[in-house]
Amino acid sequence: MQILFFPFLLLSAVFTQQVQSVVKPGSFLTPTTNSSWPSPSGLYAFGFYKQGSGYAVGIFLAGISQKTVVWTADRDKPPVPADFKLNFTRDGKLVLQSAQGVDQTRLASFPGGASSASMLDTGNFVLLNSTNQTVWQSFDYPTDTFLPTQNLSHGQVLYSSLSDTNKSTGLFRLLMQEDGWLSLYPAGTPYAPLEYGYWGAGLSGQKKNDVVLQLEDDGHLYLLNGAHAIIANMTSAGNPIKGVVYRLTIDPDGMLRLYSYDTNQNGNWTVTWSAPDNKCYPKGLCGFNGYCALNDLEVICKCLPEFESVNVEDRSSGCQRNFTAESCESDRYTMEPVLNTVWENDNYSIIISTTQDNCGEACLQDCNCEAALFKDGVCTKQRLPLRFGRRDQSDTTVTLIKVGTSTTIVDRNLPKETKKELRLDILIVSVSLLAFALVVLVISGIAVYRNRVWSYKVIANHGNTVLGEDVAPKSFTYAQLEKVTGGFKEELGRGAFGTVYKGAICVGF
Repeated sequence: MQILFFPFLLLSAVFTQQVQSVVKPGSFLTPTTNSSWPSPSGLYAFGFYKQGSGYAVGIFLAGISQKTVVWTADRDKPPVPADFKLNFTRDGKLVLQSAQGVDQTRLASFPGGASSASMLDTGNFVLLNSTNQTVWQSFDYPTDTFLPTQNLSHGQVLYSSLSDTNKSTGLFRLLMQEDGWLSLYPAGTPYAPLEYGYWGAGLSGQKKNDVVLQLEDDGHLYLLNGAHAIIANMTSAGNPIKGVVYRLTIDPDGMLRLYSYDTNQNGNWTVTWSAPDNKCYPKGLCGFNGYCALNDLEVICKCLPEFESVNVEDRSSGCQRNFTAESCESDRYTMEPVLNTVWENDNYSIIISTTQDNCGEACLQDCNCEAALFKDGVCTKQRLPLRFGRRDQSDTTVTLIKVGTSTTIVDRNLPKETKKELRLDILIVSVSLLAFALVVLVISGIAVYRNRVWSYKVIANHGNTVLGEDVAPKSFTYAQLEKVTGGFKEELGRGAFGTVYKGAICVGF
């Protein structure tokens, strides 16, 4: 099918540039006063917008009640304070400066300088040279949003934002591949559709680097090849409606959505198309060791058995174990099954023609094995963390998680800080008990010593026998004892102080 309305689009773009608002070098913006440069109709604006506790520079729909951001400059840099300035310098550079004129950040890179800048009604911000040729445009560097008249050609990527209010690079991306397929991937993964892609549209057999994504003013979203033939329609064509604007955005949840907004009704954005069909298909939505499930078509993130959420306010933070295992002995663990869950199969060992019980036992006997995936007689041993998890009732995979028994789990469910405090308490108690034992030992020693000295003194007080300084047992003659006791008037016998032997007496203590 041939496209007949391209000349109209080109004429429209030329006309738009002719009536554009022109920004000359020497102009500048500040976050609180003169904060943006609007398009001729006032629908779009380029400049500062509020983000968090500071300000970011970008393009947003200024002509509607919901000021929606469609492009952000240097999106991964932190917001700037209110004393910063966006300066279109005399030499034609677009830079972000502090109040002191330092910490300059160049927002647009191109050879030479620009003679003028314009915010177009298409949502495209352009820099022009002295012959009115475009030397830089925001359409060539998309962030998370794709607008009508914009082309997404091979190698170009849209990255989701972290959240609706934080436009930093998020977890998902939309790629126009060189083979002509439009595909969705988790950020940071190789471009391997069968392993990592979670949605795609296109037609096989296209010439390399030949296909582009296009969006029309009427909301028609399609793929066009080099012969100007539509090879894939995501939405149908229609008649443009005055006052209705469209945008295609890869949202923070990894879903690709086409939105429409009727400026005549001043209402809300409406989703007219989305992909993929299942909100749990975006891989990595629930982070490591977490899996996505649907509850009344809404996403909920669940953790593996004996795991808990790292941050309940951020589902993408994933899950972590809520116990500490002290040993890898197989009798200290059990295998906990989780049914109908799909994960990335990043195995290090495969066992075929086995049963679920044998799969679990094989993992128990392997200290390196922390989980296993069992399906159709095939067991794959896994290490943690598991990622890209989702529940799929049509999939028979059983996820087996190694969890500790009650004798293995130490300080279960206690926060890390509590565990540290507990170990410190044990140390303090141990030292205190040792010190108390030493004190008791010293007091006992003193008591025994005094008791023995007192015993010697008792004997000495009955005569003139002199005791030595040591407290070892002493020997007395019969005559000495007779003298001390007054002729044995006080008979000594077997008792507390020892035994008397005729001829020689030994007193022991």
